[in-house]
Amino acid sequence: MKSLLIIGAGGYGQLVKEIAEMNGYEKIDFLDDNFFGAVGKVDEAEKIEEDYDASIVAIGNTKVKKMTFDKLKKLMTIIHPSAVISPSAKIGEGCVIEARAVVSANAEVKRGSFICAGAIINHNSVVGEFAQVDCNAVVACGSCVPDEFKVHSCMEY
Repeated sequence: MKSLLIIGAGGYGQLVKEIAEMNGYEKIDFLDDNFFGAVGKVDEAEKIEEDYDASIVAIGNTKVKKMTFDKLKKLMTIIHPSAVISPSAKIGEGCVIEARAVVSANAEVKRGSFICAGAIINHNSVVGEFAQVDCNAVVACGSCVPDEFKVHSCMEY
């Protein structure tokens, strides 16, 4: 039975859980300081991670995400089955690639980044560490998204 520990049970964590289920994970648990169903607190990640095949950080706060990320040893990247990833693309550890996202030829997504639903990372572009490319946003060919930067897709009202 494939097992996954998700650090963060908020919106990102719930999304990651659904993608993990689509990828055949059967035992999926959360670490979260404020979630009743969690198996522990975020600062217990190093110890609890030992009981799982893999772990992933699904926390929106970049500072907390990075601190937790660097302590883990079984980090995985999770990719939605409908995402399209070029064979020449490079995806770093601990990334989340959501539904219908596209990572084109020779593009690179560095560690800890979120590529949201419908986003396009065009050819020969780079998405920096712990960055986010929001739903339906496009990173133009040859572009470089800085570390910890969020590429927005639309206005919030």
